[in-house]
Amino acid sequence: MLQKLKWLLGGIIAVIIVVFITIYFTFSASLPLLEGNITSASVAQNIILERDNNGNATLTAENRLDLAYATGFIHAQERFFQIDLSRRMAAGELSEIFGPAALEIDKNNRLHRFRARAKIAIEQLTESNKALLQKYAAGINDGLNNLGSRPFEYWLLQQKPRLWKDEDSVLVIYSMFFALQSGTINSEKNRYFLEHSLDLRLVDFLLPKKTEWDAPIQPDAELWQPQKIPPADVLNAHNSEQSFLHKAENPVPGSNNWAVSGKLTKTGASILSNDMHLGIRAPATWFRLRLILKDKSLDVSGVSLPGTPLIVAGSNGFVAWGYTNSFVDTSDFIELKLNPLYDQQYLTPDGYKDFIIHREKILIKGAEPETIDIRETIWGPVFDFGIEKIFALKWVAHQAQASNMGLIRMEQVKTVRQAMEIASGNGIPTQNAVLADRDGNIGWIHFGALPNRKSGEYGVPGDWSDGNLGWDGWLSYADQPKVYNPENNRLWSANSRVVSGEDYVKVGDGGADIGARQQQIRDGLMQLGDGLVEKDLYGIQLDNRAIFWQRWQQQLLAVLKRSTDEKLKPFITDVENWGGRAATSSVGFRLVRNYRKSVYQVLLGYLTVPCAEKFNSCDYNQTTHQMESPLWRLVDQRPHGWLPAEFYNNWQGFFEKMALNAWEPVLSGEIALESYIWGEQNRSYIKHPLSNSVPLLGLLTDMPNAMQDGAHGNMPHVAGNSFGQSERMVVSPGHEEDGIMNMPAGQSGHPLSPYYGAGHDDWLEGKMTPFLPEKTKWSLKIVPKLK
Repeated sequence: MLQKLKWLLGGIIAVIIVVFITIYFTFSASLPLLEGNITSASVAQNIILERDNNGNATLTAENRLDLAYATGFIHAQERFFQIDLSRRMAAGELSEIFGPAALEIDKNNRLHRFRARAKIAIEQLTESNKALLQKYAAGINDGLNNLGSRPFEYWLLQQKPRLWKDEDSVLVIYSMFFALQSGTINSEKNRYFLEHSLDLRLVDFLLPKKTEWDAPIQPDAELWQPQKIPPADVLNAHNSEQSFLHKAENPVPGSNNWAVSGKLTKTGASILSNDMHLGIRAPATWFRLRLILKDKSLDVSGVSLPGTPLIVAGSNGFVAWGYTNSFVDTSDFIELKLNPLYDQQYLTPDGYKDFIIHREKILIKGAEPETIDIRETIWGPVFDFGIEKIFALKWVAHQAQASNMGLIRMEQVKTVRQAMEIASGNGIPTQNAVLADRDGNIGWIHFGALPNRKSGEYGVPGDWSDGNLGWDGWLSYADQPKVYNPENNRLWSANSRVVSGEDYVKVGDGGADIGARQQQIRDGLMQLGDGLVEKDLYGIQLDNRAIFWQRWQQQLLAVLKRSTDEKLKPFITDVENWGGRAATSSVGFRLVRNYRKSVYQVLLGYLTVPCAEKFNSCDYNQTTHQMESPLWRLVDQRPHGWLPAEFYNNWQGFFEKMALNAWEPVLSGEIALESYIWGEQNRSYIKHPLSNSVPLLGLLTDMPNAMQDGAHGNMPHVAGNSFGQSERMVVSPGHEEDGIMNMPAGQSGHPLSPYYGAGHDDWLEGKMTPFLPEKTKWSLKIVPKLK
């Protein structure tokens, strides 16, 4: 029997070994080609693909179309699954590989019919840009076919990858519209809910247009004045019981960027700094590239977006550019008037029109397809608010101008002025573009199309049926807000309001962030002297001073010292000696931050509860990012009648209760006070999209969980659990060799790659690494196939 058990155990071990060997060789077969020569019928001349030790790539060709092919080839070899997810998400086609679990996402996204719109956008491209996308698609498909096996994710999903089409690159651009502009859509919808459920005086108080944190680069003509708290009778319709917001403030998908002119730098060339904030997963959002033409007519470096053929942000040797999400108003809801005699028609300036019905089939892995009907109007698709009234959505993303590949022109601009003049035609989600050139000039302007609206109110859904409201084309360069070479020689933006006065009216508010981060950047720039070099600007990217929370720390400390509750006394020392930074070792910062969060969720939840009771999807968090201003007015002034009834207008008791709620893990003994450090709460969780679903996969694919300085918002060093600085870039045009670049999770999408996750630790630790690819380690040559 013992001998049989030994044989059985040996057999099991042998089977396990064979299985692991099979998995290893299957997975490793899909590693990218790093060296050697391959031939392609899609290229005209020789191409060289070089990678350094971290996988950072330099592509060299003799014509621009071959460079597009090479970009597609390397994107597919390194990141095909990532780009497949991007196109499927935008098109509403995730269910085809993930099954019913993705069906609701597909239904919501299919509403926009982006695959059909992508085909229209392709038709309207210039011939040169069409050819560029065709070559890029050919490169992707050849890159996929030159893998020894399908990418490992498709083995896990039991799927085969689908070849790339020209239109798929437009879908990838649309995926960024979802990431960067869906908040603008939700803001207007929720403003409607608030205005139809709360006293309008309360709505005005909760949705301030300006705050004490604003730091626009166009100064305001009038100084900010504190809001007046309305009388307590605005709460007469409120449930007297305590309520709370189930979510904290929404993270702002945004960025930081700033520039200093050549008058302040050591070399006389201007310097640009940019760190774009997005959800972070493995592999990274961006792919680092340097594109070179052998005749030296092109040498552009920076980050590309896999699925598209261009450098998104970087430097061409003459001009450098980077972005922050603009949060200007790029969408509008139209309240539709139905024909009372026939509800399949709606009123337009030209009379009643029939809804156009588009029938969309959603393929679902492991289930029968589902068909949905999408109603379309002259303005856009019908959008469901979950109420009786119906609305149509007009969105920049639905227009061909939004994805016209115009950004390719940035490869050849030679000055900031030239870059600004083409800004509106750069088909991307509208961004604050900060520009710097080698002659020392700096500028700010919006990249991407901005609607030219007729005069009227667009902050909430309106009636466009009489023609008095609507869009009249796009803002021209002459009408666009812009700033060129300001007197202070500095520019900055961080997703907050950038412009003032009439310019602000032109672009509108699309849910801009509170200005704390932008103000801290501005003040940091103002403290810099002259003779600046790249590392001086990089330091601001890692600024984790908790200026936004300083007044909360002082308020909390006063509450604790007034309190007679013995349970709160042990916290006084850590709050008093909090250090003033979002540092991993700080107990005090974690106490202060979580206390403010508790106050916010309960107090603002109580004030907005009638909205949640009337409209199921009402979410104050999605309406504004300026909530700190009204919140602090209440905390500072402590007005009578503004607390839930259970607190009997006892603000001290309310604050104590909020502290006790926030610190429950410590009070319950779950966490010792000395172990309640910020770094434990702010660990990075950067995962592969499949690692939560496939056992043990995360051991191969996920980045190590690590404590990190910084916070999710309200300071320059933005760092959350799976959100933060998707890249850090500091570069001076003409001096790229002195530039700095960090990127989380690395270049490769394959966990067996020799450079998988390379550079991630440098990003975590804030170690300055080169902007340009370093010494070549691997070189692959692509040559034309002989005819």
